[in-house]
Amino acid sequence: MTFLQEKRAIGIAFIAAVLIAFVPSFATSYTVSMVMLLLLFYTLAQSWDWVGGELGYVNLSHYASYGIGAYVFAIAYTNGAHFLVALALASLVTSVIIALISIPLFRLQGEYFAFATLALLPLFDILASNLKSLTNGTEGIILPAEQVTGIAFLLMVGLAFLTFVTTTLIVHSPFGLVVRSIRDDEEAAESIGVRVLPRKIMVISAAIAATAGGIHGWYLSFIDPGTMFGLDVALVPIAMALLGGSALLWGPIVGVIVLVFLNQWLLAYFSILHAAFYGLIILLVGRYLPGGLLRSSLVRRIKFVSLLAKEHHERSSVSGNIVEGLDLTPPASGEQDVALECRSVSKNFGGNAALSDVSLTVRRGEIVGLIGANGSGKTTLFNCISRIYDVSSGEVLVDGQPITGLRKDEVAHAGIGRTYQIPRSFERMTVRENVTTALLGRSDPPRFEDALNEAARFVCYVGLGHHLDDSVSTLSAQKRKSLELARALATSPKILLIDEVASGLTPTEIDQFVAHIRELRDRYGLTIIWVEHIFSALAQVVDRVVVLEQGKVIANGTLDVVLTDEAVQRSYFGAKAAETEPC
Repeated sequence: MTFLQEKRAIGIAFIAAVLIAFVPSFATSYTVSMVMLLLLFYTLAQSWDWVGGELGYVNLSHYASYGIGAYVFAIAYTNGAHFLVALALASLVTSVIIALISIPLFRLQGEYFAFATLALLPLFDILASNLKSLTNGTEGIILPAEQVTGIAFLLMVGLAFLTFVTTTLIVHSPFGLVVRSIRDDEEAAESIGVRVLPRKIMVISAAIAATAGGIHGWYLSFIDPGTMFGLDVALVPIAMALLGGSALLWGPIVGVIVLVFLNQWLLAYFSILHAAFYGLIILLVGRYLPGGLLRSSLVRRIKFVSLLAKEHHERSSVSGNIVEGLDLTPPASGEQDVALECRSVSKNFGGNAALSDVSLTVRRGEIVGLIGANGSGKTTLFNCISRIYDVSSGEVLVDGQPITGLRKDEVAHAGIGRTYQIPRSFERMTVRENVTTALLGRSDPPRFEDALNEAARFVCYVGLGHHLDDSVSTLSAQKRKSLELARALATSPKILLIDEVASGLTPTEIDQFVAHIRELRDRYGLTIIWVEHIFSALAQVVDRVVVLEQGKVIANGTLDVVLTDEAVQRSYFGAKAAETEPC
């Protein structure tokens, strides 16, 4: 895989960093302070965007890392530590604090996570104001009067460059791909084997912000609670990232430049109402340009600017020949005959019993059809097997080993692969990237470059080869179902749970899909449970059928026998149809 554009971007950033490093030697003090402010806000905006844009967790307390870092640096430096040691301590101590805080925080999602992080800013403000013996309270900490402008400026230039390089590495790395899968659908990512540890990237983000806080505090020679944890400043870097284009390589840079100079212009011409105008402009951008300036159709028409507006997948190019055939390892001989067993599985939602005492045994290499009326519990059973839901009672065993207490990613590693009735593809990724993420989620993942090429095999197998590097957002609902199958196969499952993939297909497409099912069993030894309403498709391939009604198993046998069962007829066609059906 080549990333020529990213190499060029890093080269441009390096040249820009070298040129900016000479600014203090010829510019006025005002210009130096403005450039310092641009570098600071870029570092804060971009490091926030790793969590907010790439990971999808809106962290409103990111500025707290800046403040903690500044205080740790100031305390260490005023007590005799070398400034490099003080900076290292600022990064380390802040990382530990944020790592500990993130453990309960990441039990929350969406707006609950955002609100919880917002509460951290006033909390640290109060702590800094009241821990007088450590922070000197509201009077703040005055650092030794020294001429540090030059070295502090160089350190900030280096940190900004490091932040840009780190961003390019995150964008085109296995880690970055996994992070973006969590952003798009965390639960689906776990179900293909991805170990969801979002606090990893939050700690990296905090370390950068803390270092920026230490450098800037040293540059200012004074810090106090209001400056380091003030909400009026804390949300500005977030606004900058969103304005330019969150989760775009150049988005935070554009947002920082626009808002910093806009703020200076408002201060010059609307000194009294500048804050009101500033807020109004941000609100208007949020309303009419929700994807940021670089994603607006007007900006994308400008040739040079459109290069900055490329999404991550538009910057990638993958080389290599596509090898035919799937990389699936048949089950080893000697494994026990029973692949999957459900023992008295029940699932309750409040007072509603979605599953009630379901017992089911599936032998290795079987293709079992799972049918039932809408609401009978089929998808709920799949969700219990794949640990999307915790069972209320009973247990699920794979190869004789209970999986009921495992995490979702551990269940995938145990050999459970699945599709969803309503496709849950990673929307803002390409077809290839969706499948690559599943390969990287294996317990023994391939090298990143190999995974990218191997993903093409699975994509071509389900007939999406001509969409290989297309964004998933361009696919029809039925093609997304095919992608779901490719992604599930890429996890290298022993047991494949298929949830109504055939619905909406033409008769020819159904025949092709059935042929795939048969091949997956006969050639690769997969055990398959298939939820489907199209009996003609099931009849071509299933060994037997299990019927659910109101969360209970009411029939289990071959399809022709099951369909003549009175209880099954009553479940599907109603009592009157069952009464008129000849014996």
